[in-house]
Amino acid sequence: MAQNTKLTGKVVSADDGQPLPGVSVSIQGTKQGVLSDGDGNFTLTASVGQVLAFSYVGFTGQQITIPAGALPVIKLKSDNHMLSDVVIKDSYGTQAKKTYTGSAGVVKGAENENKPFSTFQQALQGEIAGVNVQINSGQPGALNQVRIRGINSITSAAAAQPLYVIDGMIVNGGADLTQRAGGTLSPLAGINNNDIENITVLKDAAATAIYGSRGSNGVIVINTKRGKSGKTEVRFDAEGGISSNLPLPDAGKPLTPDQYRSMFNEAFVNSGQYTAAQITALGTSYGLNSAGNNWYDLVTKRGSQQQYNVSVNGGNEKTRIFTSAGYFTQDATVLKSYLKRITGTLNLDHTVSKSFSIATNLNVSSINQNAPLQGSAYYSSPLASAYFLRPFQLGYNADGSINSSVTGNANFPTSSNSNPLYIAAHDVRGINNVRLLGAQTIKWNIWDQLKYTGYASMDYQTNEETSFLNAQMGDARSLNGSGTSQYSRYANWLVRNQLDYRYNIHGVEDFYVDASVGYEAQKSAGYLNTAYATGYPLTQPTLTAVGNAATPATASESTSNYTFDALYARANINYKNRYSLSGSFRRDGGSRFGTDKQYGSFYSVGGAWNIDGEDFFKKQNILTTAKIRSSYGTTGNANALANYQWRPTAGYGFNYNSANGQAYNTVGNPSLTWESSKKFDIGVDFGFFNDRLLFNVDYYNNKVDGLIQLVNIPWESGFGATQTSQAQNVGALQNKGWEFTVKGVPVKTKDFSWNVNLNAAYNANRMTKLAQNNQVNGNYWLANNYDYYTYYTRAYAGVNPANGNALWYTDAGRTSTTTNYSAAARVPYGHADPKITSGFSNTFNYKGIILALDFYGNFGNRISDSWSYYLNDGTYITGANKYQYTWLNRWTTPGQVTDVPKNVYGGGSSSNSSSGSTRFLYYGDYIRLKNVSLGYDLKNLDVVKKCGISKLYLYARATNLWTKTYDKRLPFDPEVPINGYNTEDIPQIRTITIGLNVGF
Repeated sequence: MAQNTKLTGKVVSADDGQPLPGVSVSIQGTKQGVLSDGDGNFTLTASVGQVLAFSYVGFTGQQITIPAGALPVIKLKSDNHMLSDVVIKDSYGTQAKKTYTGSAGVVKGAENENKPFSTFQQALQGEIAGVNVQINSGQPGALNQVRIRGINSITSAAAAQPLYVIDGMIVNGGADLTQRAGGTLSPLAGINNNDIENITVLKDAAATAIYGSRGSNGVIVINTKRGKSGKTEVRFDAEGGISSNLPLPDAGKPLTPDQYRSMFNEAFVNSGQYTAAQITALGTSYGLNSAGNNWYDLVTKRGSQQQYNVSVNGGNEKTRIFTSAGYFTQDATVLKSYLKRITGTLNLDHTVSKSFSIATNLNVSSINQNAPLQGSAYYSSPLASAYFLRPFQLGYNADGSINSSVTGNANFPTSSNSNPLYIAAHDVRGINNVRLLGAQTIKWNIWDQLKYTGYASMDYQTNEETSFLNAQMGDARSLNGSGTSQYSRYANWLVRNQLDYRYNIHGVEDFYVDASVGYEAQKSAGYLNTAYATGYPLTQPTLTAVGNAATPATASESTSNYTFDALYARANINYKNRYSLSGSFRRDGGSRFGTDKQYGSFYSVGGAWNIDGEDFFKKQNILTTAKIRSSYGTTGNANALANYQWRPTAGYGFNYNSANGQAYNTVGNPSLTWESSKKFDIGVDFGFFNDRLLFNVDYYNNKVDGLIQLVNIPWESGFGATQTSQAQNVGALQNKGWEFTVKGVPVKTKDFSWNVNLNAAYNANRMTKLAQNNQVNGNYWLANNYDYYTYYTRAYAGVNPANGNALWYTDAGRTSTTTNYSAAARVPYGHADPKITSGFSNTFNYKGIILALDFYGNFGNRISDSWSYYLNDGTYITGANKYQYTWLNRWTTPGQVTDVPKNVYGGGSSSNSSSGSTRFLYYGDYIRLKNVSLGYDLKNLDVVKKCGISKLYLYARATNLWTKTYDKRLPFDPEVPINGYNTEDIPQIRTITIGLNVGF
């Protein structure tokens, strides 16, 4: 009889070489078996000549005969018919999706390679249910707003961003921490889509509680590609193309010169205050006798884009390597807007011995971005200028030179009327970002069931920002020019020590406990300096450095640091991949928290039942797989706090009698701490036709408590003159909703396949506790049981058909109207954040010809325009152009029914006809065809095979080809920031590119 020996082995994916946890390893003909651990390792007792069988959801089964020597690495091939995600990987380990109790979505990096997006968040839009990505700017490399399962913090836009993790490192990525000159560069713009292996979005408590005080907004985990053993693969990708602005909605196109001239004259006639001669003279002074120009065409242009990537992937069983280099450049569709990026990645894995292994990650990037001033808060913004400049303010002189005249109404007499062509030629606005992200991992298998993992990482970023506003015209004209030079440096390091133990329960097959315990410490140290000066020589426009200015105004330096310490533990109990229980605990401490509450505890519990493992399930032929899972737990949001917000501080400058004086200048709050979330989730997953059709449904209820709000403090405190409020944890809100995902291969034949992915999410947000209920928060109504972004504005009643006057309702019940804007009732009316977001992707493959279509949908919100007051009616006719909708639908004839009042200089109805009201709240619903690609792989051609080429894929791609909106009045693109307001930023673009992927 053969002698039994103790065997150890490892199971990995044949596709990417990554370890597979939870693989069933059994000895054929016996009841003996085990499941692989989080690193794909397994241990069992068997004898030479017996047969081991390996099975795993999503992979083709495999059998091997036990050899006399060591077992080879088992490589399982994915089953293309089965669509389920296989593993969930976060900072603390890898778990099999089959037994996972949490709610998470996974996007494979291959799905987003070569897409013409400057940030990975753009590609993520519409791919995972419950993840709302707002791409509200066409500026290359711009920061994107991401919300997971709704708005979970109201402190700031940055405070509601998710936590980002790259190869185990918690990075400064959710907020633009390093820019202070109005920059737009995302701190994550240095990540190359072609280097990403997968993106995992963690949503519920079972998935996020292990991140403690920073997991409340959800976690986005990015894992970059790693080398795999076998033949070395070399890959080269190239793509290039052109871009253009999305077409303006008909309602939002600026008036032509002829239309503007007519509306100008009509406005003055209707005012009844000017004679015909006076109106003619006014028209002459404003240049209405000239041919005019189209400012939108002058400030926009055709853009271009190129990207090139090369990578090497290979190795053997002991050493594996992935390395890549990439170049990406995008020239935007407005003046002086571009991004250039160089990236490099090196990931190395080496098995030192049976007990030791090491892994190295290195990602470097260098970015140069130029971005004009954006948003209607800046008069020199190119897109704002396209509307705020009249068509008779000429961009060029008769001799073809740029018009720089600052005298006369037909030119640019004020800083609020600047020539954007001159601004683009003479202003400087750039940022250079360098990032080095590196990590080292050591793994020691102390014995078969006990492992140690040591992890250390450094995320180092520098930003050099330069801003020069010329002295001739623009926002710094009154200062004779201004210059700013800013430098920011962030060194963010993290260390983690973790022990993992698997305990196999004796006497019960496939019944085990995986337990982990660890310690984590993180520190981010920021250094910032600024130099600002005014007064530049008019005769030397190229001397833009701060040192050339006459008046140094500001020179400062500061630091901004934070630290976190944590003890954490996590355990998973698994019986035959049928029943799973999970629990996690984290004790967090942070420097952002006040001394009275500097430490907190966070936990989660979860369970899953794989019904398909039951005997009764096998008696039916409808479902292939079925699973019920649920979780509950707590997480926190430390990003709602500034680094030193809790500290009471004192400062100098309170001088008396020529002596230094010091006094308290910040009240602080030693009890200030994280915002806390209590998350509940229940979900079902089931599959049909051997998992060719999968359904996932989730219901969640997320209650956020301790929201940070400003609470008024009495003057008696001594701070009333310098600070009227104090930050306190006093608010609460709730997000609850449903998520649906359908994945399938409806058609699969020898020559043709059709893959489909449909997801939709419904979210309801409401405030449940406030420092002060029923209060006006800018343009919003802040009250219990209302959505946080509920608009609060005057109720518009339309136009009086008899005389064209604007009307407003005087009461919320809308029983009576008035022409007096001040007497109009302010009412809650709609909200900015969408109720429903969705994605719909289709991939058709016919004999290697691949057509892909990606749609995105947004429904259930209202959106508005920050500058509707100026761009509608005759209110500001001498200072801005107008929307086409105003021109085409204005009241002109008694009895006419319309929603646009009579065109009167200064505005009708007491100069308030275009003032803010429900009139300017538009339906934000839209469906967009985000991405279309058509390609063919030529690898099977004989001439290609003879050249040793394993892949030769040629494709064409287009983005944002079509958008369907549902409000004919809407004057701008419906994809706006989370707060619902269009601010005349650089618009989204449409790209058309061709590309080539070559593999050897």
